Amino acid sequence: MLKILLAEWARAKVTAKHVRHAVFIVEQNIAEADEWDDYDENALHIVASIDGNPIGTARLTSEGTIGHMAVLKNFRNQGTGSGMMEQIIKTAKQSQIKELSLHAQRSAEGFYIKHDFVIDGDEFTQAGVPHITMKRVLRW
Repeated sequence: MLKILLAEWARAKVTAKHVRHAVFIVEQNIAEADEWDDYDENALHIVASIDGNPIGTARLTSEGTIGHMAVLKNFRNQGTGSGMMEQIIKTAKQSQIKELSLHAQRSAEGFYIKHDFVIDGDEFTQAGVPHITMKRVLRW
């Protein structure tokens, strides 16, 4: 059964790093130096797991920026990402965040559109991958 937990970096670090390493560094060949930054320490982390095994992660900053959203390859297109996004939106609303923003890989653009995000700007390259800025205004 899918479980989605919220945690500070100190608690989420091991599981989030496992998923992000597998998806971004190994699968997408992104340089390790491009994956880790200082925002992790102060962000709220979302960790999805099945039977205690981490399968997905994302982070949400207090400013409403979503980042490093990843689901292990064998668990994609099964609702994990949508479950995490629903939790992010719920948490943001509870924190009275008015707008969510993110840098979406172009290959994931449709996923975010499905969750009511809109494109906000031109395509750019981040860590060697085409991205687009997307935003969603929250109403509660």
